[in-house]
Amino acid sequence: MANSRRKFIRKSAALTAAGLVGSLSKWGVPAALAQASGDYKALVCVFLFGGNDSNNTVIPYDNYGSYSAVRTTASNINIAKEQLLQISPPSAGATFGLHPALGPLQTMFNAGKLAVVLNAGPLLAPLTKADYLAGTNRPLNLFSHSDQQNAWQGLIDGVAIRTGWGGRVGDRIYLANNGATVPTIVSVSSASLITQGTAISAFVLPSTGGVLLSGTGTDAISHARVDGVQQLLGAGSANAIISDAASVLESALTIGEAISPVLATTSPTIAAAFNGLNTGIALQLKQVARVIEARSMFGAKRQFFFASLGGFDTHGDELNVQGGLLAQLAPALKAFYDATSALGVASNVTTFTHSDFSRTFIANSTKGTDHAWGAHHFVLGGAVRGGDFYGKFPDLTVRGPDDSGTNGAWLPTIAVDQIGATLAAWFGVSSSDLSYVFPNLNRFATSNLGFLNA
Repeated sequence: MANSRRKFIRKSAALTAAGLVGSLSKWGVPAALAQASGDYKALVCVFLFGGNDSNNTVIPYDNYGSYSAVRTTASNINIAKEQLLQISPPSAGATFGLHPALGPLQTMFNAGKLAVVLNAGPLLAPLTKADYLAGTNRPLNLFSHSDQQNAWQGLIDGVAIRTGWGGRVGDRIYLANNGATVPTIVSVSSASLITQGTAISAFVLPSTGGVLLSGTGTDAISHARVDGVQQLLGAGSANAIISDAASVLESALTIGEAISPVLATTSPTIAAAFNGLNTGIALQLKQVARVIEARSMFGAKRQFFFASLGGFDTHGDELNVQGGLLAQLAPALKAFYDATSALGVASNVTTFTHSDFSRTFIANSTKGTDHAWGAHHFVLGGAVRGGDFYGKFPDLTVRGPDDSGTNGAWLPTIAVDQIGATLAAWFGVSSSDLSYVFPNLNRFATSNLGFLNA
């Protein structure tokens, strides 16, 4: 039995939902510091892998000349002024334009349900151009996809255990979900760093369908197969690794059994919101909506979700590639918000975007752009103080005060930590715990950017 059990554990990742679990820890431990809460809130991160070009996402309209002087028609990445979707953020005192594929987000912005956080990026401390050129407080490995994805997701350099800020939030609010039949952290994309805490990690769902043991059904042979798995898991072992792996697998199967029926059907409410949308990001967010709809059945009070859309590394053919991706993103985000509104939880669910970095303001020779730094991001939901910008729009002068180099890679003026802390405080993380989640936060003048109602 012991040998069979070891073989089973070694192969279990390929067979079951346990293969989707990022570590041998369970999804939380009672020893985690936390605070209880009697209401429901969810954070939904949508990561745009590859580095979305913010310079073609939010464009000056009144001061369009500052854009078109560099992104000329000859650059092959110019978006004409007449194509821009106009928005007028009060704090900016000027009109700006969204990318023409972002019509659903223009509607949300004008309805006060979407905000734009300007020129944000990984920072160790507030940084001037002089600091950057002198190498003072310069973040490590800028302009590298993997490193900057990790930085946006909250990696703390020099710490042995790799965790992300969503996972560390989960560490601190775990007890709010005490007794819930689904974990605090759920991913519909992958077990990414942002979902990994010290005492908690993500349960990963596919973008369609459930997470039951593969190769099983309702027939007698399938039932016998599942019973055999359960017997193997209960066999016990003196080896701590095998025992922990079995525990994770057993928990995965239990959670999968609870959540799969919810994922197998779509309520009329969610179906109406996502009607006609079958893109990858829409399917991911539809899964999230299903889980949120079943929150009471699961006993969940706090949940952090991770979804993603890739392909934003637009070194070539940017107008077509980015335009196509944004045309997938915007309707999916709007549909998800509409679903939460119809479910009566729009003010309890906040969705936000992250991405590796923005792109250089100057185009390259292949009708694309290269890796940059500071980027604009969206936050949407019923609790968002929308219809406005938060932060400072960069000076679009190449080699100017906001350019870290010579091609328009903007120095961020808002830190990832500040965005995350604003979200985490709304989510219920206490002010005393924010330093655990965001160790650099105390270096910045404010920990709350104000884009969320309490």
